[in-house]
Amino acid sequence: MKKIEIRKTIWGIMLATVTLFSQVACMSDNDVTTTPECAIVNFSVGSITSPYVDKKYDSSGNATDTIVSRTIAGSEIFFNIDQVNGRIYNVDSLPNWVSLKAVVPSFRSYGNVYMLVDEENDLYYTLTSGADSIDFSKKVRLMCVSADKTSSRFYDVEMNKHATNTDTLEWRSVNTDFAVTGKSKALYADGKVFVFAQNEEGEGVVSWAESSNATAWSIPVEVPVDGLSVVLYGDYFYGLGTDGLLYRSAPEELATTWEKASNQKMERLLAADEFRLYAYDGSVIIGSSDLSTWNVEGASDLDMLPEEPIFSASYATSTNSDIQVVVMSGLSNNNTQHAVTWYKASSTDNAVNQPWAYIQVTDDNPYGLHHLDALSTTYYKKALFAIGVEQDKYKYLYRSDDNGITWHPQTEMYPVPNGLDPANGVANIVAVDTKLWIIQENGTVWQGSMQ
Repeated sequence: MKKIEIRKTIWGIMLATVTLFSQVACMSDNDVTTTPECAIVNFSVGSITSPYVDKKYDSSGNATDTIVSRTIAGSEIFFNIDQVNGRIYNVDSLPNWVSLKAVVPSFRSYGNVYMLVDEENDLYYTLTSGADSIDFSKKVRLMCVSADKTSSRFYDVEMNKHATNTDTLEWRSVNTDFAVTGKSKALYADGKVFVFAQNEEGEGVVSWAESSNATAWSIPVEVPVDGLSVVLYGDYFYGLGTDGLLYRSAPEELATTWEKASNQKMERLLAADEFRLYAYDGSVIIGSSDLSTWNVEGASDLDMLPEEPIFSASYATSTNSDIQVVVMSGLSNNNTQHAVTWYKASSTDNAVNQPWAYIQVTDDNPYGLHHLDALSTTYYKKALFAIGVEQDKYKYLYRSDDNGITWHPQTEMYPVPNGLDPANGVANIVAVDTKLWIIQENGTVWQGSMQ
C-alpha cells in the first residue's frame, strides 16, 4: 500500500445521499472531472480460509480433535452500506471460527479510498481494491476523497461474527429401519415426523417416528389419499382422494383414520398458512379458512404452478404477527432451468391479504432456486432451506432469507452431510424442533444442529 498523509480537518463537506447518487464523478485517479461527489457504492470481500477444530466421534462417542482448514466463500458474505451514518457491515454474522486477521476487500467507489493506519497522527494509506489484505478483527476507518480533493466521506467498516460457535450446522447420521421408497414428503406434527409417499402401486402410504427417536419408524401403512398431496393445516393433515375431494386425518391418530373435509373439487392441493388452506381447482388458486367457502387467491401464471410433491412453509412476519408469509416451491414441467417458487402475504384483513405471486427469475433477479431433482424444502432458523440433486450430487443446501425471492448455495456454514449420496435414494429435508432432519430412502437419517 502506498503511504499518504491526509489531515481530516481539510475534508469538511458531507454531501446529501440523494446528491451523491444523482451525479457521477470521481470514479478513479484518472478521472478528469472535478466535481466533489465521493462515496463507496459497493463492498465485498474475498473467500476467507481459517483453521478449525474438527471433532470426530468414534462408536463410543469419544471425540478426537483435528486441526483443519475451512473456507467461507466471499459470495456468501453480504454487506450493507449505510451512506447516512457512514457504516459498512456484513448483514449476517459470520461463524465464530472465521479468522478476520487477513481479509481482502473489493469495492467500487466515486473517488479514491484510503485506510486510517495511525489515528493519533491522521495517517492514511491508499487502499487498492481486491489487492490489500486488511485486519478486520477490529473496526476499520476508510475515507473516500473526491478527485478534486475538495470533499470526503468517512466509513467505519465492521465485520461481525458470533461470539460462540452456535451458527455452524453440524450433522450426525443415524441408521434406522425407515422403509419408505421413492418421492416423499416429510411433515412434523404432534412431536412426530411423518413421511408421506406413493408406493409402486400408486397407493398413498405413511410412516412415522417420534422426534426423540429417529431410529424407530412405523411400518408404512396405506392412506386413502395421494400421499404427495398431503398438507398440514391447523390440527389436521389434508390430502386429495381419487375423487378430487379433500380428506383429513389428525396427527394424534397417526394419519390412519381419514374423513371427508370438503365438497370442493380440486386438482392440486398447494399449501397452507395459519389462516387458509390453498388449492388449484383447474382454473384459479382458491383458499378457504373453513373449507366451506372458497375464494379466489390467485389467477396469474398458473402454468408455473409446481407439480407434486409441493413443499410449503408459513411464518409470521418480523413486524406483525397478524400477517403471515407463505411460500411454496416445487418443480414444473414448464420451467426446466429453475424450480418454481410462489409467495403471498396472508391475513384475515382483506386489505393486507395478497394474491399468490409467481417469483420470476430475470436478469434483475438471477438467483432463483436451481432446478434440483428430488427437490425438498423446509423453514428453519428464520430462513428457507432446499436440497436436491444436481450433477448427480447433493452438492449444496440452498438458503433464502427473503421469502424465496433469492436462493444462495451454502458451503461451510451450512454444508450438506458427508456421505449424503443420491445413489442411496431420495432425501427429504424437514425442520424438527431445533434440528434439521434429512431422511434418505436407504434408511439413514441425518440430524443437523447448531453447535
